[in-house]
Amino acid sequence: KFMRKTVKKLTAVGLTLTSVMGLVACGNNGASTENKSTVDWANVEKPEAFTVMVDGTVPQMEEWGDKFDEQLKELTGLDFTVTRPDHNSYYDAVANSMLDASAMPDVIILSSDYLALYASQGLLWDMTDAWNNSATKASGRLIADAEKIMQANYVRGVDGEKALYGFVPTRGNGCCTYVKEAWATAAGYTKADLQKQMSYDEFYTMLKKMKEAKGVDYVISAPGFYSKEAPYTNYLPEFYQNAQFTFYYDQKAGQYVDGFTQQEMKDALQRIQNAVKDGLINKESSTKTTATARNDFKSSDVKTESGVFTYWAGQWAETLRSYLKTAGLDDSIIPILPVKELGKYAERLSPSWCITSHAAETGKAEGIFKYFLDTMLNGGDIQTLWEYGPKGYYYNVKDDGSFEFLGKKTNPKTLYSKAHLDCNLVLAGYSDGKKDPGKADQPANVIECSEMFFKNSQLVDSPAMTEEVGKLVGDINTQRYTVVDKVARGEWTVDEGMKQYTDTVGSKVDAALKSLNTKFAGK
Repeated sequence: KFMRKTVKKLTAVGLTLTSVMGLVACGNNGASTENKSTVDWANVEKPEAFTVMVDGTVPQMEEWGDKFDEQLKELTGLDFTVTRPDHNSYYDAVANSMLDASAMPDVIILSSDYLALYASQGLLWDMTDAWNNSATKASGRLIADAEKIMQANYVRGVDGEKALYGFVPTRGNGCCTYVKEAWATAAGYTKADLQKQMSYDEFYTMLKKMKEAKGVDYVISAPGFYSKEAPYTNYLPEFYQNAQFTFYYDQKAGQYVDGFTQQEMKDALQRIQNAVKDGLINKESSTKTTATARNDFKSSDVKTESGVFTYWAGQWAETLRSYLKTAGLDDSIIPILPVKELGKYAERLSPSWCITSHAAETGKAEGIFKYFLDTMLNGGDIQTLWEYGPKGYYYNVKDDGSFEFLGKKTNPKTLYSKAHLDCNLVLAGYSDGKKDPGKADQPANVIECSEMFFKNSQLVDSPAMTEEVGKLVGDINTQRYTVVDKVARGEWTVDEGMKQYTDTVGSKVDAALKSLNTKFAGK
């Protein structure tokens, strides 16, 4: 019933996105995701032992992951085993597990593009009915945008119809741009100036003035010229503006188009190339990871320090500030409004907690949803564990009921502030009108940054996926990455890059668009 490609087919150096997409897309569309029979949800029983695969957003073993699992088992009364692959190769591990039914986990975390891919291949369980009958949905504790956010995560299954294949306990959040106040001051800008919305030209002028005032090689060091997950453009939003990196539905044209070949993307690539040429964006951003780009932002070496950094809103406002303080740098950073041409920052679709078709075929899916996923937002002790981590290891409760956050196991000088769920992003509040027990201890700059972001952001669309697109998009994306890197670094002009893109994967792009427009015409 399941796709069974052997792991021997994978290269020794690990799966690329191309092979992940391609191999999974070779899967058997006969895998069962049916959830059409009427379920008596009130009498669904707890599942037998099940397996869970998580990425690095869930407490890792080196950060008391064992204690987190222990306390979660205690609170839920469930028997489960958690697998924690290396965060940077998480989706390789997921793909490997999906190739063999005996290795397939019952529960996995998937980003929106992988959610669309695996749902389209019949490897995920349709939880629409489960959500509609859930305790959380009926609780009256949901935030105003909760249903809109859940609806945005609906993707198409093997039947081409949209359904809910992943539970999202939080908003997706997104990236905003942080500016070091000390750099702005050196360039002649006040804090008040930074809190006004700028045009792109005004933003660019500020970057040039910062470079001149600081005498540095670059102002921005980004974690790549693109992100490798939707919306792809979030690390350089001022430069991409409204360019679309991949396929999207053009309302005016009434069909799917390739955003990468549109004029908006060509203009964006020219802006990025100009900024690299002018020494505003680090040319070596093509080799940067999120960790090494963060290192540049907190560097005390004038040769490598950056002054403007686009990264996650909310909790990271405080984390970045603490990095600067620890490094002996001025720690005032200002999250700025999106430039006028961008209009809104992108709020990504939250990674989803998914139940696999393996769990469905072994009769565990309903129980896992009811007692494992739905309880994440139970408005009590279980939600607190997911938000703040294991008590006694991430925090202690003081006599007055407030939280005292503890030093990290790997870095005692830095305090824990969250576990998996961010209290500023969760979709449901606490029971009986109680306040979130740790929110009062959140730094003011975190709450202010989150509020600014959600007032000035919009949800991205869920990715469109068909079996054909699944087979092709890995190769297409690989070529897109190559074009962006080479154009950004000045090795190709924009026109040369687009010609190379068309010559290399043009036929695959045409086939993907034909598949999307044939299958989803009018849907």
